[in-house]
Amino acid sequence: IEWQQPTQPRQERSITMDLVSTNDELLITTEHVDYLWTGLDFFRDLSYEEFRDMLAKASLQTYNPGDVIIRQGMPPKSFFVIKSGVAEMCVKSKFDDPISTPPNYLGAVVNELTKFDYFGERALSTAEPYAASVRVLEKTRCFVFNVEDIPESSILSKQRRASREMIDKLNQRYVLPEGYTPSYAATPKDDSILELLVRFKQIRQAAMCFKYIMNTEPTWGDTGQIARRSKLVSKLSKSQREEFQKVFELADVHKRGKISLLNMREFIESSRTTKTDSEMLEMIQKANPLYHGRVDYGITRDEFMGVMAEAEFYSLFTETFEALDKDKTGYVKAGDLDEVLGGVRDLISGDRKSIIDVEDKDMLVDYEQFSKMLLGAA
Repeated sequence: IEWQQPTQPRQERSITMDLVSTNDELLITTEHVDYLWTGLDFFRDLSYEEFRDMLAKASLQTYNPGDVIIRQGMPPKSFFVIKSGVAEMCVKSKFDDPISTPPNYLGAVVNELTKFDYFGERALSTAEPYAASVRVLEKTRCFVFNVEDIPESSILSKQRRASREMIDKLNQRYVLPEGYTPSYAATPKDDSILELLVRFKQIRQAAMCFKYIMNTEPTWGDTGQIARRSKLVSKLSKSQREEFQKVFELADVHKRGKISLLNMREFIESSRTTKTDSEMLEMIQKANPLYHGRVDYGITRDEFMGVMAEAEFYSLFTETFEALDKDKTGYVKAGDLDEVLGGVRDLISGDRKSIIDVEDKDMLVDYEQFSKMLLGAA
């Protein structure tokens, strides 16, 4: 997303304590000083020297109607206190569509800001992006305190973190109106695009299956392998089985109930991998000794479902274990593997027995081979 920048102030003037007066026409009055120092929780604990030095570095910025002082989602840089004028605080919901929403749409109005109201405090207190946008309704002057000029003793310095209780209190200023409906809610753009994305996902799944065949050279055709893969298929959810069935139907372009070598190559190449005819035939020969070079050979639906299930679980295991392999060596410690698998097991069982029964927890394990062992494919 390319952020639209806030409006630059129309006028900016520095502030010094020497200009403190009871005359409101001056930059800052005693009323302003009293409020900034003792009326705001954020500055109340500052010493006189800290407050004086901070105020000397602050500025008074002027904005005209329509100007956007800060924008929701941008990194926080300053804290603002309104000296005079009127502005509105706007919040977009997570349901607003970033594509169809025009740049000038800032969201629902959650607060109207006038003299001595402030904004930017939540972002500086939490080190999170601005939670709202602020747009000027009437000519507005703001005291502006840049974060680098705020003493560390203040919660706004970003050197301290707000408590959960304080954050909850700050969040109350940014709550969307009850029953709020986004003016630009995200909706499907075009059914054909969604169908294309679904088809793309199916192609990727088929490519994953064939890539697994090429990388692991699984065997099929004997009753033992059929039974093992059938058990894996039974562990799939109903929606997964239905999805794999659709993938098979997509790959079986001739509706023969089999996927040919040509079909397999098309899907493999869709994953940016190329194989010659001889390489494809060699792969099939290794996977199924019963092939014997038959030209009409193809993978049946049951074979495909079994290998898809095996590829799905293999990918799940290896991706999980890869997260432990920070140096990308292909090996992880046995203790780390046991901890991950044990953590998952604890979610569904009270059994505390170690899954990897080895004394040396620092022993390195080839996790790709280990994944095959878990699937009974090694």
